[in-house]
Amino acid sequence: MIRGIRSFHPLVLLIFYCYVITSLMLYQHPFFLVTAFCLIISMNVMLDSGVQLKRWRKMLLLMSLFILLLTPLFNRRGNHILFYLFGNQVMLEAVIQGIMIALTLVSILAMFLTFNLVMTADKFLFLFSKWFPRWAMLILISMRFVPLLRKRLTEIEQVQQVKGLSIKQGTLKQRAKNGMLLIQILLTFSLEESIQTADSMSARGYGLGKRSKYQAYTMKKLDWVVLQVMTFLFGLILFGWWLGDGVLSMLPILESIWLSGREWFYYLIWCVLIGIPIFVEGKEVLKWKFYQQKI
Repeated sequence: MIRGIRSFHPLVLLIFYCYVITSLMLYQHPFFLVTAFCLIISMNVMLDSGVQLKRWRKMLLLMSLFILLLTPLFNRRGNHILFYLFGNQVMLEAVIQGIMIALTLVSILAMFLTFNLVMTADKFLFLFSKWFPRWAMLILISMRFVPLLRKRLTEIEQVQQVKGLSIKQGTLKQRAKNGMLLIQILLTFSLEESIQTADSMSARGYGLGKRSKYQAYTMKKLDWVVLQVMTFLFGLILFGWWLGDGVLSMLPILESIWLSGREWFYYLIWCVLIGIPIFVEGKEVLKWKFYQQKI
C-alpha cells in the first residue's frame, strides 16, 4: 500500500507543522537554519514540483533582501566592524542576524505553503469543526479569499481585454478608469457569490446542529508510531535549546559558526525531524519506480 505524507492523519500533520515551526523560531543558528531551509524547499519540490514556491518566489526574495539590507542599518551592536556606510558602522553580528531572520521567515512561509498542499479543507474541518464550527469555516473562507480574488480578477481582465479595455495600454486616465471598472466588477461578482453561498449554507442548515463529516479519519498504527517519534525528537530539540545548543551567541563575544561537541547530535535530531516528509515521500517514489520496473 502506497502511503505518502498526505495520507497521514490530520492531527499528526498539524502537530508536525507545529513542531517544525516552533523549532525554527527557537534554534537561531545559521548552520541549522540553512539546513532547514534546504530540507523544506526539497519537501515542497517533492510535493508539487515547486509550483507553489515558484508563485511566491518573488515575494520571498524581496522580503529576504529587505531584511538583509535593513537589519545591519538599524542594528549596530557588535564588536566586528565590516565597513562604514554613510558614516554608520556595519557590524558582522548584524549581518549574521539579518541572515538568520531572513532564513527563519522564508522557511516558515515555505512551511505554510506545504501546509496548504497537505492539509485539505476536509482535514481542517475534521480537526476543528467539532469544537469551533464557525471559526473553522471562517478561517477556510479567509484562506480561500485572496487566491479566489486573484483568479477572478485575471478572468475579468481577460474578458475586458476582448472588449478593448486594458489597464496596460492607453493614457493614464484611461488605464485608471479601466482599472476602477475591473474592481467594480470584481466586488459585484464577489458580493453576489457571497450572498449565494450564505443562502446555500442557510438552506442546508449549517450551524443548527452537530456537523457531519465528509470523511472520517482514524488514527492507524503507523500514525501513532510517527506521532510518538516526532514528539520524542521535538522533546530532544527543546532540551537542546534549554542547554543553549543550536543558538548562536553573538554578544558579548561572537561565537564560532561551526558546530562543536554535542551540537552535532542536536543537528542530527533537527535533520531527522524536519526530514520526515522527505523520507516518507522518497520511500514512496522508490516504491513506485520499483513497481514500474516489475510491470
